[in-house]
Amino acid sequence: MQQQFVGLTMPVFTAFGWAGEEQALNFALSQLEEFIASLHASLPRRVQNQLPFFGMNRESQIVYLSADQDPEKEVYVAFVARPLSLELQLAVTDEMAIGRALKAADNTPQRWRELLQSLEGEWTLHLKQMQVDEDSGERTSYQDLFKDTVDKLDAEMAESLSSRAAFLHGEPQWVIPISLSRRFPAEQVAAMGTDVVRVMSEQVRELTPLLEFMTGRVTKAAPKKARKEKAPRAQRREESMDPERQFVYVTSLKPLHIRRGFVNLTPEHWEFFAQSARATTRDVTVKFNDRTDNNSSVWHLASSNMARIVLSDAARYWLQETFDPDDNIQITATKVDDEEIEVILEPVE
Repeated sequence: MQQQFVGLTMPVFTAFGWAGEEQALNFALSQLEEFIASLHASLPRRVQNQLPFFGMNRESQIVYLSADQDPEKEVYVAFVARPLSLELQLAVTDEMAIGRALKAADNTPQRWRELLQSLEGEWTLHLKQMQVDEDSGERTSYQDLFKDTVDKLDAEMAESLSSRAAFLHGEPQWVIPISLSRRFPAEQVAAMGTDVVRVMSEQVRELTPLLEFMTGRVTKAAPKKARKEKAPRAQRREESMDPERQFVYVTSLKPLHIRRGFVNLTPEHWEFFAQSARATTRDVTVKFNDRTDNNSSVWHLASSNMARIVLSDAARYWLQETFDPDDNIQITATKVDDEEIEVILEPVE
């Protein structure tokens, strides 16, 4: 199949503008599919390890290299064939992957800027602020935080942009997709013939340091268990307790809670966790499914006066594997001592 690749000739691009030309469109897609297979095979082992998967999305008419079998679950590289250009994109649309990338940028904004500006050619960075519907999870465009060529990103702007984007993405109502793109004129690409594989391979290799910076050392989640393997559900607890040392609370989970990894409590619960009148967060030990996690916390949301358990990645994966929208979850919070609070999370019958 790959031996039939003859390059991304003009029909690959113009076919997308020919309404009803099914044969031309099929030819264009077949060339793109052969292109991405040849490109992946040409990449160095280091890059293949970062982007082990490749394929085509026929509906959106793109081909991609990705870190996950589902490309949008991690950082991915896409090639979009347009009527007048071939666009190369480094994109991050998954909420957790965006969070990791923005955290890296916020921690070392000047390193982030250096990596962006080390790329040759005219690259455009786009950070888009999108609003998330709490029930449906649907995203709607709100505003562009930044949409310009990377050479316009000065040191002060890089620091303020990364900080603002990371802060907004940490709020449940916002998500900040990231894309970095460069366009190559269709005539230029068509003139390359099969040499387009070598040229684009060099472009992907140039992106690798930035890709590694944005992903860090990613540990993939364990495969999701079948629903029949859910942990046994707890019965509601009615035993007596000291309300100053322990409480039990049952609440229903919305789709956004499961996706973003948090559990809402009530305004009254914050007093249980607060270490001082001015405190806004409290680290807690979370236990779930015979596991103990020390990377979660409870936040006090000033806008609603609500307390919220914000889960670590590990606890969030468990939440996603164990619960469906509208399932009930039981929270048992206990003050082990003056410094430690233990929170047990369990499904409820």
